[in-house]
Amino acid sequence: SSGQSGYRFRLSLLLWSFGATSGIEAIEVMKESEKFEAFITSMHAWRRQPGDALQAVAETLKLPSSQAKLQQNQPPLWKAVEEKISKEAYGDALVEIGSALAAAKQASDKAGQALALYLESHVQVLQEDRKAIEGLSKSLEDVAHIYHEAGALEEEADVLKDLIEWHLVNSRKEEAEAAEKRLLGLISASQEEPYGLLKLASVHFAIGALDRAHGHVLQAVSGFASKGNKAGQAMALRAEAVLCLSQQKFDEGIKALQQAMQTQEIAEKANLQYGLSQIYCAMGGQGLNQAFAALKEGRSLMKQAGNEEGELEILQIIQELHMSSKQGAEAVAVGKEALAVTQASGDQKKEAQALLRLVSANLASQNDAEALKFAEEAEQKAHAADDITSEAQATANIGEILLRRGDRQGATSRCRQLLATCRERNHSAGQASAMVVLGSALLAENAQSAEGMRCLQDALRIYKSSDDFVGLYSAHFALANGFFTRGDLEDGLYHAREVLSCCRRNGDRVNEDLVKQNIEKARQMAAQIRMSQAKRPSIENAGILLSSSGPQACKIQQSRVPGSLLNVVAAGRNYWGTPRQVQNAAAEADDRPPSHCVVWSHPLSDCSPSQMCLDFMMLVGAMAKGDVPKLPIVVQTRGVMGRYTGDLTVGSMTNLQAVALWGLLRTVRQEIAGVSILALDFAPGMTTQQIPRQLKPPLGVAETAYYNKMRWEPQLAAVHSLLRRDLKRDNLAGGPQHDESSTKASTKFSRKAFSWTGPSTKMDFCWYRQEWKSVGAAEGEIIVKEPVVPVRSLRQY
Repeated sequence: SSGQSGYRFRLSLLLWSFGATSGIEAIEVMKESEKFEAFITSMHAWRRQPGDALQAVAETLKLPSSQAKLQQNQPPLWKAVEEKISKEAYGDALVEIGSALAAAKQASDKAGQALALYLESHVQVLQEDRKAIEGLSKSLEDVAHIYHEAGALEEEADVLKDLIEWHLVNSRKEEAEAAEKRLLGLISASQEEPYGLLKLASVHFAIGALDRAHGHVLQAVSGFASKGNKAGQAMALRAEAVLCLSQQKFDEGIKALQQAMQTQEIAEKANLQYGLSQIYCAMGGQGLNQAFAALKEGRSLMKQAGNEEGELEILQIIQELHMSSKQGAEAVAVGKEALAVTQASGDQKKEAQALLRLVSANLASQNDAEALKFAEEAEQKAHAADDITSEAQATANIGEILLRRGDRQGATSRCRQLLATCRERNHSAGQASAMVVLGSALLAENAQSAEGMRCLQDALRIYKSSDDFVGLYSAHFALANGFFTRGDLEDGLYHAREVLSCCRRNGDRVNEDLVKQNIEKARQMAAQIRMSQAKRPSIENAGILLSSSGPQACKIQQSRVPGSLLNVVAAGRNYWGTPRQVQNAAAEADDRPPSHCVVWSHPLSDCSPSQMCLDFMMLVGAMAKGDVPKLPIVVQTRGVMGRYTGDLTVGSMTNLQAVALWGLLRTVRQEIAGVSILALDFAPGMTTQQIPRQLKPPLGVAETAYYNKMRWEPQLAAVHSLLRRDLKRDNLAGGPQHDESSTKASTKFSRKAFSWTGPSTKMDFCWYRQEWKSVGAAEGEIIVKEPVVPVRSLRQY
């Protein structure tokens, strides 16, 4: 259920960030181009949100309820620009900034001028304006100088951090050291020097300079200790633990948190115990038991401090950790302890939430009877507490359990009742969950139910608008199964791929294997259906399940392509002059080669051979009509001719099924000669980026293969007669001789000796076979020399 899975996904995300393949560790091996793109996407993000990059990660080592939720006071101009950036209206944002800059200059407001220039550079970077990006360092220096004149030291320090990161990304160490020296001077002059050191450490942390970041963090720890700031010292030690974890130094990270625990209060010690549990989980193996011990110690500390909210939160985390470890009985036991705590408090809302967690634990343990009992009790408690969220979740769980038991009518009635209630109270999450269960129940009764598919589609749209990760993929899973049952393979595969990406991201191997099994069964089912029924049009593309309001309006009002690049492209376009206008296309149809083609790439994806050949026949039949322009058809396959070209890589069964298509298109060339068909076969290991780089075959070559970095063409080669290859030689006496070594010497005449083989026939010289010959390299330079400036938009391959 989506409401109770937040901790599970947050825990898995945190474990991933501290794992061996974490994003923190990947910063160390980041390429220069990737560093640049990372800076482009994260520029100024720290100033728009509280804290910085390092501190944001360090906050995850605290309980979610204890994490900092500070609100930063932003100027009105900043809020207005952010609103336009969110709508990708960069032109309107620049107009807003220009008017604010003019007003600040008229009022002699230095800080306002600096802010406007700062935001202007930010918007230009988002537009990927190369001129602005190349001059970004000078723009930031000018902004920092204006802030210095205005006496805004904090804003100047923030801009200097961006400047240091920009120099480090571009490998300008001397400029970065000069800017860092200037920033250290500002920090030492302020009263909050340790906080400034942590922010400077976050700059080095963001680009992967972990040693430099570690040094600044240690200075901040010493600074907080000298001032007796226990809260600041704990914050700095958490940052040190993050740096240790990013280098896979688990023992040092544990020591840092244990050091912070010595000087903190009881509630803060519980938070640190939670951080220790995260490190133990990241260690794996026996670390999981230590994680449970740390969480239990944190619970006892919360109980000792009389913090009921904290105790319930830790119990919930323990329960979710048991469930993620497939320990259903332990999860149920912890859930009952949490239920006892909520019952003692007398809060029905909390009691309903604890009951819902028990429902999830019992469902994970395959105990439907207990889960149904707790779900009905949770529904009553939530209704009494007027908690529509918990009530909707409990009712959806009841519908799921009834559907699992085979009570489809009961599940349908429950979900219809829930859907009406949620629509009346305008609760979108409850509507989506009710639609998922309702759609599944309707499809269980009738696999061709249009209402069931429409419910699932509407639920998917709601989940997309609300960014509900769990609900989104539950809707994808239900839609994939629905389409597979109907025989719509392509539509089902689209949703199944979304589910697979979710499972791989979260390490859910059970559901991943289940989806793969469903895909294989769906392929076999679709192949059987295509033998008796024609393929139906795509339901999603046909607009059957779309909303009555029609397609949504595009939010992008202006092009995101920078004007500088458009000028280059326009110059290259004008270089070639005005294109020739065809006055009479019909008169020149035979003289001019076709300017368009149809690329048929279905064999590169998942499909059944019967369906693939049927679709191709429908395309050829449509192209063969007299009123349709005769456009060439380019058929792309993969791994079909590898055996004949010496390729040792064996393609998948999905790719090898295209052999049937090759036989079909060769037949089509003979029967429908008016449709030109070009067949291209690529090696199984080629990526989608390598395929377009292969050289096209010359005019007149209808079949080409690309293997082992060579281009291959089929040729006909004569072979010996298949009828006479096993015929033995006869001697003069006549009759076949089975063993020539045992016979006497053949009779010799005075003039010559000859062997009696019989007369030759026309059937001896009509045997041929097809061979694939290498005719040249598969890749090469189409343009031998550089194009004439200003033609810069041409690709060099």
